[in-house]
Amino acid sequence: MKIFKYIKQGLIKIARRVVKNYVSRWIIFLIDLFLCLVAANGAYFLISTVDSSPSKIFYLTWELLILLVIQSFYFVIYKSYMGLVRYSSFKDAIKQLQVTMSCALTVLIFNRIDYYFFEHKLIVDAGVFIYGFIAYSLLFFFRIVVKRIYEILNATQKPSTKAYILGTSSSDVAMAEGLISQNSGSFDIIGFINPTKKESKSHNRIFNLPIYDLKQVRDSTHYAKSIIVSDNKLKELQKSSNTIITDFLELKIKIYKLPKLQDWDHTDFKNLKAINIEDLLQRNPIKLNNKKLFKIYKDKTILVTGAAGSIGSEIVRQLINFTPKKIILLDQAETPLHELKLELLKLHPTLNFETIIANVRDKSRLQEVFITHTPEVVFHGAAYKHVPMMEANPLESLSVNFKGTKNISDLSMAYEVERFVFVSTDKAVNPTNIMGASKRAAELYIQSLASNPENKVSFITTRFGNVLGSNGSVIPHFKKQIENNGPVTVTHPEITRYFMTIDEACQLVLEAGAMGKGGEIYVFDMGSPIKIIDLAQHMIRLTGLVPNQDIKIEFTGLRPGEKLYEELLADKETTLATHHQKIMIAKSSYEFDISKSSLLAELEEFINLNEKERTIKSLKSLVPEYINYSSNETPSTKKQQRIY
Repeated sequence: MKIFKYIKQGLIKIARRVVKNYVSRWIIFLIDLFLCLVAANGAYFLISTVDSSPSKIFYLTWELLILLVIQSFYFVIYKSYMGLVRYSSFKDAIKQLQVTMSCALTVLIFNRIDYYFFEHKLIVDAGVFIYGFIAYSLLFFFRIVVKRIYEILNATQKPSTKAYILGTSSSDVAMAEGLISQNSGSFDIIGFINPTKKESKSHNRIFNLPIYDLKQVRDSTHYAKSIIVSDNKLKELQKSSNTIITDFLELKIKIYKLPKLQDWDHTDFKNLKAINIEDLLQRNPIKLNNKKLFKIYKDKTILVTGAAGSIGSEIVRQLINFTPKKIILLDQAETPLHELKLELLKLHPTLNFETIIANVRDKSRLQEVFITHTPEVVFHGAAYKHVPMMEANPLESLSVNFKGTKNISDLSMAYEVERFVFVSTDKAVNPTNIMGASKRAAELYIQSLASNPENKVSFITTRFGNVLGSNGSVIPHFKKQIENNGPVTVTHPEITRYFMTIDEACQLVLEAGAMGKGGEIYVFDMGSPIKIIDLAQHMIRLTGLVPNQDIKIEFTGLRPGEKLYEELLADKETTLATHHQKIMIAKSSYEFDISKSSLLAELEEFINLNEKERTIKSLKSLVPEYINYSSNETPSTKKQQRIY
């Protein structure tokens, strides 16, 4: 008996090795063709038993060859052999039916033509229908058998995690079918959860699996601690303000996300990833005017400053889609720029790009870049942005954020680039810190150039809020604190911020850069502000922990120069609409007060002299709405009046 046991185990191991690899599609094509050969001979045999003619079994005739040629033609047309047999579904059954019916109808047409000219038929009409039935049965049966063998072999590996499927819609059921049929060894699907009902007495089942409501899951201690949700379902729940995701996190149920529906055929269900904070804060997808963007960026030499940063590097990745002639990557950070270079060489080996180490404060070095590469479009993203750090180093902040911007924009004007796109920040609105004020000063200088009648450059400013996961943002900071078992530090229980994803922000920058005519300050629709305390709680729950129970949250007080609320000038009274629903124009960008020109020159002079007090005084004259709070003061909890 042991011998049979060992033989069985050996066969299973061999079979597993076979099913791990995908069989060539041409082998599937030949198998399908062989099955049709069997079906044709079966049809010949059945017909011959009726008319007492000699039996024809596996007897090759010219009629049979024509039939197989026709069948092969429809295999290629419908690509019925291209799918993975182990994942065959109802769609594959329909495709096989289309193949056999098309072949049968074609043969019937040939019969009519053949009989009309030669009083002969390839196969008698009854034989055509018999062939179609047998061929379809064999093709479908072959796929069912392979699929079942694959499931049985994988079923010997017991899944390690019990999980629910969130939702009962057709797409949710399709997702469940894929997970169950693959039987990945990672998830054992034990039921569905209806997100629209808190309590239900329904006894309906799907795939013979029960449908639960949230109350049943909450009251039970032996149900699964994992749930799988599709990308589409997650977005749907966010739009409807359904709190079920938060409920699951509070119950310490781990949530795994499947990719978009169109990507399921290429998804390895063994490697599903748990959702992250970016997934919970998803916004509506961006719709770009690709025709317009191609016209602006295609075959252009484009300079990106701050290219190694989170925003700059994503701008580079987005620009690749519009086939520029060359991209100049400029940054002073050696290691991040080298890492970006390696990424581009690996993922885009044909991309024409140049990496340049340079500091935007060094105008002579920047001039070399302009002379050598003659950029036609400039995206200026190089900046210091860490608020507390800049408060302690105001001259450095102004030197990079203001003077660096002046250097790049002056050279852009001197060498007549077509477009200059400046990446600003919401902190430039009614600034309460040096970083925001330095950015506002840079905005004013850009406007001064745009208002110059001799200017031929389209100077465009884009302004948006915090970017999820960017360098120096709160999310990486919270992650480190959670990994170290806390505490998670939040400055104030009421502090809020606007957030958007990196790819969303950069797509809007490209769109605004393409639509601008010159002098505009484009403001992005950041959605609703998010309370930082809610963000911290979500991130703690995503790790399976409970806020203020497993991980403590502490309030440290507002830092110098920090606002409770940030402003974007995004309301209807202070902005004008554009053709893009997420991009608006700040009305103030249409006019530039010429009296500020002398203040701009004065500010640069004091920065060059390295005189801190006179520089700050000049900055306040240039940006009168700038209110600098000392370390003993905190900004008002009320939103400040918008000045411009």
